[in-house]
Amino acid sequence: MSDFDIASYVSHIEANRSIKDALMQSLKTRRPPYRISVTDLLNLKQAYFRRTYPEIVPPLEKQQLMWAGTGFHKTFGSAVSSEEYLEQFVEAEGIVGKIDIYEKIPVEVKTTSTPVDTKDLLKNRPTYIEQLGMYCAMVNAHEGEIIVYQRPEEESPSTSPLVVYHVTFPDLEAIREEMRRRRDLLVQALIDNDPSNLPICPWFNKHCDYSQVCDCTTTSVPASHEIADLAGEIYVDNMTCEQLLSKMAGAQPSQVFGINDIVFPRKAYFERLKLQEIASGKEVREEKEGYLRSMDERGFIDALRDSLYFGAPGEAQKIPVKHASLSDLVRTWQNMPTILRDPKFSSLVERERLPRTFSHYFLRLGFDCAMTENTKGRLLLYYVRVPKENAKLMVYDVSFRNLNAVKAEALRRLELLEKATSPLQLPKCPSWMCSYCDYKLECGEA
Repeated sequence: MSDFDIASYVSHIEANRSIKDALMQSLKTRRPPYRISVTDLLNLKQAYFRRTYPEIVPPLEKQQLMWAGTGFHKTFGSAVSSEEYLEQFVEAEGIVGKIDIYEKIPVEVKTTSTPVDTKDLLKNRPTYIEQLGMYCAMVNAHEGEIIVYQRPEEESPSTSPLVVYHVTFPDLEAIREEMRRRRDLLVQALIDNDPSNLPICPWFNKHCDYSQVCDCTTTSVPASHEIADLAGEIYVDNMTCEQLLSKMAGAQPSQVFGINDIVFPRKAYFERLKLQEIASGKEVREEKEGYLRSMDERGFIDALRDSLYFGAPGEAQKIPVKHASLSDLVRTWQNMPTILRDPKFSSLVERERLPRTFSHYFLRLGFDCAMTENTKGRLLLYYVRVPKENAKLMVYDVSFRNLNAVKAEALRRLELLEKATSPLQLPKCPSWMCSYCDYKLECGEA
C-alpha cells in the first residue's frame, strides 16, 4: 500500500502571531465565570457553587451515568438525524446553549434511570420542559420535542423505553424575560460572592455534590419553575416515536465514515469490527478510565476550543461534507478550516519540520481544505508540556497546492475503507502510533 506524502502538497506555512495574541488575550479576558449557559439557568444555586468550588467533582459512579447519557445522545442523534443538525450551538443575550437536534424545531434528548410518569411530564420533569422552552425562545420556535430514553431495569424491564413529548410555548418573550432575570441573578451572586438571593436547589437533601458548602438550609428563596409553567400543550407523540424507532432500525446496518477515519483508516477498520462485536463492560470501563487520565491536561485546551468555536457570533461554522459513505462536519473559524491539537512534545517543532513531524495533523487539515475547496487552513498547536506559558500556543496558516490531488486521495481512502477485508489493504497509520495502538497485534505493524 503506497504512502501519500501530504508534506509535498504543503506550499507555505506562516506563523500567525496576530491570531495567537488575540486568542491569548481573549482567554485572559474571557467571561466565564460569567458566561452563562441554559444549563446554569436550570439550577442557579448549583451553577454558582460549580464556579466557586471547581475542586468539587461528582463521584465516579455519577460521572459514569453522565457518560452513558452522553454516549446515548451521540449514538441516538446519529441514527435519527444528520450530522449538520446535531449539537447546535446557540447564543442569545449573553446566554449560550447546545440543542441536541435542531433541524426544524428544537429537540432535546434525555436519558433517565428513574421511571417517568408519561401522563404528567410537567410535574415529574419540569426542568426538561424548562430547558426546551429556553432553547425555543433562543431560536424563536413556538414548539419543540423532548425525547426521553429510560434505561431498562432488570427487575422491571420497560416495554416502551422511548417516549416523545411534543411541547408548545405560546409566549416566548415571557420566557426570554425570565431567562434574563435568572442570568442577572447569577451574575450578581458571582460578583458579590453571595448566593443568598438564589432559589433553593432542587437537589437539596438529595445527595447534592455541593451539600457541604451550600446555603440551602438557610436560603429564603423557594424553588420554582416559571418557564415550565409558561408551556402550552404537552402531549405524548406516539407517531413521532414510531418514526424515530424506524429510523434507528434502518440506520443500524449502514456504515458512515468521518474525515478522521480516512486519516487513520486502519484504526477505523478495527473500530468498526469492535462495534460489530458489541463492546464489553470492561472495554467501556477502560475507555472511561482513559478519559479520566487525560482530564488534568484538558483545562486550557478546552478553554481554547471554547474560545475558538463559541467566541464572537459568526466566526465559527460547521460545514457539512458528504460523499458516498463519508458524512462529517468541517469546522471553520474566520472562514478557514481550523483544527486544534495538543502534541505531547516538550519543545516546539521547527516550522519546516511540521508537515513531516505531524503528518496526521496536516493530512486532516488538507482533507478538510480539499473537501471545502479552501486552499488555506489554520493549525493551532498547544504544547501541553512546554514550560514557558507564552510558548505553549502556536498558530499556523497553512497553504496547500493541488487540492484536487488531495481530495482524490481522501476519496481513494474512503473507497478502500468501504471495501477492505483486511487492514493490510489500507494505508498505514503514522509509525509512532504503533506502540500505543490497541490493535497493533491484529494489525501486524507492532
